[in-house]
Amino acid sequence: MISLKKVNKYFNRHRKNEIHIINNTSLEFDNTGIVALLGESGSGKTTLLNTIGGLDKVNSGKIYINGERMTKRSTYATDKIRNLNIGYIFQDYKLLDNLTVYDNVAISLKMIGLKDKLEIQKRVNYVLECVNMYRYRNRPAKMLSGGERQRVAIARAIVKTPNIVIADEPTRKSR
Repeated sequence: MISLKKVNKYFNRHRKNEIHIINNTSLEFDNTGIVALLGESGSGKTTLLNTIGGLDKVNSGKIYINGERMTKRSTYATDKIRNLNIGYIFQDYKLLDNLTVYDNVAISLKMIGLKDKLEIQKRVNYVLECVNMYRYRNRPAKMLSGGERQRVAIARAIVKTPNIVIADEPTRKSR
């Protein structure tokens, strides 16, 4: 399902302060199961997740999601593969504060091209029930606590029933 082949990622490439954050890494992740990346703060966990999810570009190597190459493609093509295959839970939630809880979750379905309002409503309400946030569906995201924001971010990631969920410190307490 996820395959990395000789992936390299640098920050500040060809400068005195160059950091080789992902070093010739090859990995294969099966179609099922849970994988946890462990390491010290600053060790590259988020960078690795962002490259797998197509949010960060790599300097060399190849990444495949369900057999489709993510690397060396247009931003549009990468976004399309990610939107159809991956639910992403960011460590800082990435909610749109002026939108309601409902709209923050529904946007994920709209991004994959779902237009049927009744289907969107059914799916959004279902996941909001699952994360115990249904009663807040009409509340603006800016009015939520950290834990509530986290549950909305989880609902947004799973509402499109992705094959892959990338969770970057999803249980981290906000500061």
